[in-house]
Amino acid sequence: MRVIIQNAHLRDGRGDHGAHDLYLQDGVIEGVNLGGKVDETFDAAGRLVTPAFIDLHAHLREPGQEQKEDLASGLAAAAAGGFGTVVSMANTTPPVDDPGVVASLIHKAERLGFARLRPAATLSRGLKGQELTDFAALKDAGAVMITDDGVPVADGHLMRRACEYALDHGLVIQTHSEDPGLRQNGVINEGVVSQRLGLPGNPVAAEAAMIYRDCEIAAMTGARVHIAHVSSKRGMQVVEFFRAQGAPITCEVTPHHLTLTDAVLETFDPIHKVAPPLRTAEDIAFLRDAVRRGVVDSIGTDHAPHTRAEKDRDMVAAPFGIGNIEVTFPLLYTELVEGDGLPLETLLHLLQAGPARVMSWSVPTFEPGQPADLVVLDLEAERAVQPETFKSKAKFSPWEGLSLKGWPMLTFVRGCVAYMSG
Repeated sequence: MRVIIQNAHLRDGRGDHGAHDLYLQDGVIEGVNLGGKVDETFDAAGRLVTPAFIDLHAHLREPGQEQKEDLASGLAAAAAGGFGTVVSMANTTPPVDDPGVVASLIHKAERLGFARLRPAATLSRGLKGQELTDFAALKDAGAVMITDDGVPVADGHLMRRACEYALDHGLVIQTHSEDPGLRQNGVINEGVVSQRLGLPGNPVAAEAAMIYRDCEIAAMTGARVHIAHVSSKRGMQVVEFFRAQGAPITCEVTPHHLTLTDAVLETFDPIHKVAPPLRTAEDIAFLRDAVRRGVVDSIGTDHAPHTRAEKDRDMVAAPFGIGNIEVTFPLLYTELVEGDGLPLETLLHLLQAGPARVMSWSVPTFEPGQPADLVVLDLEAERAVQPETFKSKAKFSPWEGLSLKGWPMLTFVRGCVAYMSG
């Protein structure tokens, strides 16, 4: 099928490429201003066309937790957020530690027609942190990343062996860097707010200490280690220290750690309960500065939906996690680009070329032959966050009612419409 996107203002992390008629043919980019007969026409006048985003960190909950989310709802939500590729986390029920499960997820996702699925597999069998999974077999089945995300790998020797094994097979390990002994039963950031509310605190040291350990192991083994959801100034300083030494590490930050402080927990609403926890305004300022300075490699949503009933429990009993994949771009565009002067190209880079380079994938461009995974953005469209309209099963949000700009209007995956606003 041949498609034309007329008046497409092309822009990506490399810059502004001007307005053109963009042609898609059989799932790939054909070129610009070519002319000729087409099967379908879309007009992008007044809007921005850019490569679809890549999320290296989303919890789609399948298998076994489909009451929270499933592949259909999660990948539809991703497409609605402008994402064309999603790496799904493996802390499901059962965990994704078997090649057959990996293959099954890929096969099912391909039939859905939403965002592309690239599954992660667990580092340890059953997420128990005791025995390594078969990385080679998992990779052969289609797993692209190894991670026990959601459960820190407490055993340093197991992490070392995992890094050596991953290096042998060209796999990236993504960490959940929180020291369990320091974290204990903390539910929010340890500090003034936790003391005032009388809630168990999770100290910054729990994150910083485990990031330090994981970076040391990466430096020792040469394995590629991606530090997930860095949430604190101290944690990011550790990343910077090891990056300066040449350690093969990359890192991500999440939308919530860039926009919400622990002060929002004064309401005692577990909708804001997340791991690692929301930190202070000083931490947010430092993370944003790290984004500007190029220390951060990617934005990972850490989309982690739950049922409303689960999140309505008390602060201690409620699960960790925020659903956010549908609001990630408008939230960050509004808060960071319009509100804090971050160059748009920097934000696009962190959602496109940055995550691609973390994974050693081809960087998405507008070049002929590239996959036709694109998103049409209306940077002037302003509307309030309305969770009841979400494609995700988690129809509630910390940002409900917040007016945001920069909403995805249309998402193409493999040259086909995966999402259309309205």
